Amino acid sequence: MSSSVTSRRPEHDADLMALDALIDAHAGEAEQLLVELVGVPSVNPVQPGVDAGAYRGGETRANELLGEWLRRSGMETHLVEADQGRANLVGVRAGTGGGRSLAFNGHIDTVAPQRGRFADPWKAEREGNLLYGLGATDMKAGHAAMWLAVEALRRAGVELAGDLQIHSVVGEETMSHQVGTSAVLDAGFTVDAALIPEPTSTGERLLQVANTAAGNYLFSVTVRGRSTHWASRGLAIRAGGGGDSVGVNAIDKAVYVYNAMRQLEEQWAFSKVHPQFPPGAFIIHPGVLHADIGFPAAPYFPDRARFDYLLSFPPGETSEQIRAEVEGHLTTAASLDPWLREHPIEFEWIDTWPPAYTDPASEFARAAMAARNDAVAGVGGAALDGPGPNGAQSDASFYEARGIPALVCGPGDLLVAHAADEAVNVEMIPVAAKMMVRTALGWCA
Repeated sequence: MSSSVTSRRPEHDADLMALDALIDAHAGEAEQLLVELVGVPSVNPVQPGVDAGAYRGGETRANELLGEWLRRSGMETHLVEADQGRANLVGVRAGTGGGRSLAFNGHIDTVAPQRGRFADPWKAEREGNLLYGLGATDMKAGHAAMWLAVEALRRAGVELAGDLQIHSVVGEETMSHQVGTSAVLDAGFTVDAALIPEPTSTGERLLQVANTAAGNYLFSVTVRGRSTHWASRGLAIRAGGGGDSVGVNAIDKAVYVYNAMRQLEEQWAFSKVHPQFPPGAFIIHPGVLHADIGFPAAPYFPDRARFDYLLSFPPGETSEQIRAEVEGHLTTAASLDPWLREHPIEFEWIDTWPPAYTDPASEFARAAMAARNDAVAGVGGAALDGPGPNGAQSDASFYEARGIPALVCGPGDLLVAHAADEAVNVEMIPVAAKMMVRTALGWCA
């Protein structure tokens, strides 16, 4: 990569033509970067069921690799390490002054590998336009597009008035933003806006721009019972028996709680609405049910039962409000049951991801939409009137929590994210880079 370039401010449509030509010319290098990034096992080490010792340090190694590419493209790089062995990478391309700053943000961590078609999840496999490999779509293809955009700006000698930064962060897959995106912002790498190339390209829906995402909350509810021999069930539940004094099957009480939760979920179809989400978008999903007496044994009344739930809720509401609403509803329902009234439901609120929302009419949203529509027009993509909701959470929430507008738009396919055979259409990487370049020109210049 030659560094013999001169710098100038973008002034004419010829700049875009030159940038597009450079992006196309170096798309193969971006694909090579993606292959190399896939080859570094950067599994998030704190995911449930993951051997942390086997993967800690992988995120750092991937970011060190990316840092080498960014430095060759003229960026100043910094490591921000809020958790030992898990370093974030920040690349900075300084502006000439007087312009707004922009960050491209991407998480370098991946989910754990699954058994798929290919024996080695960290060996990129190319079939047609699809490149397979763990993290290819979510979201190392986004990193490749970020680099390609920066490299094109360097080779074209185009200067921006505002700083352009790359935030390659750890921990996103477990919402560990305190050691990832928030740690980068806390270290002083603040910006005026952020673009996050998470996967938003599925089929003909190229580079969808998302300005909002639902919040979520992972939590559990546990009910207690009174164990006894299974043959005593008739005495425990039929007229003339001893009732609760004989035994209480925790599964029966869990079903009571489940029905109350379903009632709340059905109410949410009307009470939880947002103009950018379809009706019924906000749900209370029961994912795990476990009941026993400490070990699995059918001949006993189980004395404990636990549901693990994951719910979603709209922008404009807080995690604290949702928690209070769920607890209030179930506590009221439990008060009508004599056993649960005396043996209250136990709640464990495990983790929450706040909603994301950037005003779709904001100047940044308008700039990004114009950039997207212009970029996809070159490959026959349809224009969009405005941004929409994202199908998954992202670190956009943590920029927005600090008053920084953030949008999500990237080359990957959300339908195969976290899948055993994760893949990305490599032809989308240069298209995403063109969108990023246009966003930077419209916002920073």
